[in-house]
Amino acid sequence: MPSNALFLADRTALVKQAKDDFKDYLSDMSLCNLCDNKDDRNARVVFSTYPTILNAIDDTKTPDGSRSFSPGHFDLIIIDESHRSIFKKYREIFAYFDAVLVGLTATPKTEVDRNTYDFFEMEDGIPTYAYDYETAVSRDHVLVPYYNYEVATRFMEEGIHYDELSERDRERFEDDFAEDGEIPEFIPSQALNSFIFNEITVDTVIQDLMDRGIHISGGDRLGKTIIFAQNKRHAEFILERFNKLYPKYNGVFAKRVICDDSYSQKVIDDFKQEGRNPFIAISVDMMDTGIDVPECVNLVFFKKVRSKTKFWQMIGRGTRLCRDLRCVDRIDGEYEGKKRFLIFDYCGNFEYFRQHKEGFESREAKSLSESIIGKQAKLLSLLEDPAYSGEEFQKWRKDLIRVCREMVADLNPDLISVKQRLRYVEKFKAEHAFEKITEVDLNELLQYIAPITHLNEEDEFAKRFDNFMYGLMLADMEHLPSFKRAKAALRETASLLEKKAAVPQIRARLSAIREIQTDEYWALNNVFRFEKTRTEHGDTLAIHKLTHNIRLTSGDFQELERIFTSELGSREDYQKVFGDTPFGLLVRKIARLDHDAAMQAFSEFINDASLNQRQIAFINKIIGHIEKNGYMESPADLQKPPFDKPVSFSRLFDAARRTAIVSAIREIKDNAVSVAA
Repeated sequence: MPSNALFLADRTALVKQAKDDFKDYLSDMSLCNLCDNKDDRNARVVFSTYPTILNAIDDTKTPDGSRSFSPGHFDLIIIDESHRSIFKKYREIFAYFDAVLVGLTATPKTEVDRNTYDFFEMEDGIPTYAYDYETAVSRDHVLVPYYNYEVATRFMEEGIHYDELSERDRERFEDDFAEDGEIPEFIPSQALNSFIFNEITVDTVIQDLMDRGIHISGGDRLGKTIIFAQNKRHAEFILERFNKLYPKYNGVFAKRVICDDSYSQKVIDDFKQEGRNPFIAISVDMMDTGIDVPECVNLVFFKKVRSKTKFWQMIGRGTRLCRDLRCVDRIDGEYEGKKRFLIFDYCGNFEYFRQHKEGFESREAKSLSESIIGKQAKLLSLLEDPAYSGEEFQKWRKDLIRVCREMVADLNPDLISVKQRLRYVEKFKAEHAFEKITEVDLNELLQYIAPITHLNEEDEFAKRFDNFMYGLMLADMEHLPSFKRAKAALRETASLLEKKAAVPQIRARLSAIREIQTDEYWALNNVFRFEKTRTEHGDTLAIHKLTHNIRLTSGDFQELERIFTSELGSREDYQKVFGDTPFGLLVRKIARLDHDAAMQAFSEFINDASLNQRQIAFINKIIGHIEKNGYMESPADLQKPPFDKPVSFSRLFDAARRTAIVSAIREIKDNAVSVAA
């Protein structure tokens, strides 16, 4: 074993899992999870995510001024899940440390990205060592094979014919589709997502799993199962339907695992414990790779996967041996040891990869900041064309130059990532660096500057809209086919905003919102007009924050104050009608609170397995009230109707939970009236 080793993974759950596994084999060696304990840096083996070790290199110094981790601190760096495209984004880590690199991946050698082989200076497709799945299963018997049920979801492919439904499903069909007493004979497949696709299909999937999946405990209990869901709303609906169909499990047999939930790591830890709830983990990306649960005997693909690498990684969640597990399945009845695992495929993934041998590998994801800055650089280059020599275009270009120069000037030269690109940073700090952008300049900006920059704007919604609008402008200027799609998307956004005209900020911009939906707006084909639309849209961002329980900034409050006391009337006018009501609470009351935001605010209680049905019903009653009214005026309202019956708040919850619930209620209100730090 080398003197010091660093183990890197891309998620905290994988870092924790790796440390726990190393502890079993290296019980006498000092180990440190840098994500949890930043003080134990002298451990022989350090486990970390990429951002955590990068921050440790950049920010943390010892009392004598030297860095906590010198370039020679580690002799060996082990890179878990090295099939991923992390080497461009975090290359500075490996450039900083002088250590032997070992990359690990469970991905078949032919599916590993070529960039990964390039990084390790190896020939494409020829790793140092490879151990294939077939050998592990058939010859060495250290992994188990799978059997797959490819279930064609007929409703998804063909639509629904009323005459072919069961009596029970006909009732659902009538409830969802009947209009003015008329029942359609046929509903096309593309309409199902927004109607009964979820209820009918999810119920079918759940019951298939519960009936046909591999069981344990003499066949009385489903074995550990991962359901791969499409998104968090899908996962929540699957969980809701499961609890509806199987109330006997008291809401603890199945749990969702999504990154937005603070308790996800605990759910994963419990899922990994043999015999402990949950037995079904409904995952959105969190358990696709890396998580090791030998007891897992069922996988449900309830999402489309088009990356062959990711597909095999997901299959890998079921391959681990578990010799002490007693299983029951439809092939061999009851037997000792995990002979196989089952894959239920409801989205045609196996069929897709039979037809598309290589699958579809997505490109490396860029951050919003990198995407926006890259687009700004391209715009600067395009605006040099004589077609944009007009005064308004050149003023816009000067504004973009100022933004780009400030962005480069803000880069911290003490950061390793900046030091390694210092040549380019110094070049674009120069006063005239952006006056004339050559192809070489543009390539350097995109490759070396954009990846290390970060926009100060914290509002993700604002950055997403900026990124979208800059993309629309570039598509227009370069005559790209994507312009048609972007145009349709912008018109749809304007249409949705118009429907919320009762909100004061939207009403103040209603003429601009309506203009976007006119043919005249698009007939002008004026890219500068698109830029004006981008900046005008900023006035609606505070509404997004208010409806999504995001604390406002001082700038948001100033803009709300300006709208209410200048554009829509005077301060005296406002006080006559609304008194001392804070601007944010007024908007929240009108626009209401987003359902997912309300659920998230109380997720600690919704997913608390120790709560009984009455307590959960009470929490849901609070959520409904806040969703409808935007906030709760005072926690004292919990003692009044409709919350006082059948059991009062004070009798239903203990002191600690009452305090936590009151705190959540106050925070929702505070987010609309106080400023983010």
